[in-house]
Amino acid sequence: MHSISHIENLSMLFSEVYGHSHLSIVQLPGSGSARIYYRIESQQLSCIGTFNDDIKENEAFIYLTEHLYQRDIAVPRVLGVSNCKKYYLQSDLGTLSLYDKITDANGDNLEIQELIGQAISNLARFNILGFDGIDVSKLYPVSHLDIKSVMWDLYYFKYCFLKPSAVTFRESELEYVFDYLAEKVLHGDNQFLQFRDFQSRNIMILANKPYLIDYQSARVGSGLYDIASFLYQAKANLSDSSRQQFLMQYLDELSKYRMISRSEMERQFPYMAIFRILQTLGTYGFRGIFERKTHFIQSLPLALQNLGNLLDKVDDNRLRYLSQLNKELLNLYQVEQSEDFEGLTVQVYSFSIKSGYPPINPEHGGGFVFDCRYLPNPGQLDEYKILTGCDEPVINYLNSVDEVKSFCDNAFSIVKSAIDKYLSRNFKHLAIGFGCTGGQHRSVFCAEHIVKQLKSTYGDTRLRILVKHVELEKR
Repeated sequence: MHSISHIENLSMLFSEVYGHSHLSIVQLPGSGSARIYYRIESQQLSCIGTFNDDIKENEAFIYLTEHLYQRDIAVPRVLGVSNCKKYYLQSDLGTLSLYDKITDANGDNLEIQELIGQAISNLARFNILGFDGIDVSKLYPVSHLDIKSVMWDLYYFKYCFLKPSAVTFRESELEYVFDYLAEKVLHGDNQFLQFRDFQSRNIMILANKPYLIDYQSARVGSGLYDIASFLYQAKANLSDSSRQQFLMQYLDELSKYRMISRSEMERQFPYMAIFRILQTLGTYGFRGIFERKTHFIQSLPLALQNLGNLLDKVDDNRLRYLSQLNKELLNLYQVEQSEDFEGLTVQVYSFSIKSGYPPINPEHGGGFVFDCRYLPNPGQLDEYKILTGCDEPVINYLNSVDEVKSFCDNAFSIVKSAIDKYLSRNFKHLAIGFGCTGGQHRSVFCAEHIVKQLKSTYGDTRLRILVKHVELEKR
């Protein structure tokens, strides 16, 4: 179904609900889900129109919204639903999220602390008051956090992040870790309504009050999963002292509504946080490595760092193999530290397009990627097969081809325009990638060639140039 059909259907629903036509309907930026959102405005009001092909998920969200609203939990209202149940209208909670407030460099720290405190209070109410009277038959896709759903999340990490990262691992030892984590996660107080994706992007701020959104996957389970999701959201980058403070505040809030075992929950929390980060890495892998969405790629090193810190603190021998794997992954997705350099850091890559694009450094962003595959391939000639783009015979061969010279000059011209602007605006990072079939000849030559051009043009004081030949480093 094309977007014009979504607009028509939502327009009709809006007219049915409010009795008048809208003035504008604008599609909102996509998120990590398949749902499509529109802001619909008339002279009198504004609401959010949603299309989702998954009717069961829509029914769960609509049921939960009414259930939570009846318990005075800050959520949007569902204002109208189409007969086909694929379209619905909900309250417009604005455009400002708690994530925006947390990551705003000019944000008021006291105000942010107050908003986080309110959000944590809302979470405790969601977990406990939301659990009271819940009809588990309405929950989707599963009603409870059970062994099956826990293993789904762990396999998500394995197949959507670990395997695509091309890290060698031992299946049997990883399965041992998974079994142990599942036991730890499921042992404890599971009489809560689990939000499932409680993170600062899913907390909207309207009139200085936090509202919860995107809880359609809620299920019965541990509330610790939710507070771990919030405290270890990668790009929120909370300090350890803040995490401890907010965890204690969360337990205090739970205690207002019913008896809990604080000591047991404190012991279980680090394991729940490790489990949540593994699930999140699966999402980052799928959305980042497969779908090439920059936000998710940028979050990978931060999530791995959080995982490493947790594993160090727990210091559990039965998680030792996961710690070893995490060190390899951190090395693969590491962020170069460049705060001591005042100029522009340029990361130049060569790589094999067959093996996939290299991980995007969160500081460098996307930069430029050039495809060298249409250039003559020295790898097809016997005398160059075992050589690389760093070897003189290959360099001489490619230098003799006018097409190669034109390609390199054009690439440099584009890059130079960006670098001049970056330097004038005091930007700190830029990435440049060259890909070819095997990552051995053409891409390596082009990467080395542009490095020479950059050094000749800018010297070493304005640019710091880092070079990584991905395929050559595997030798």
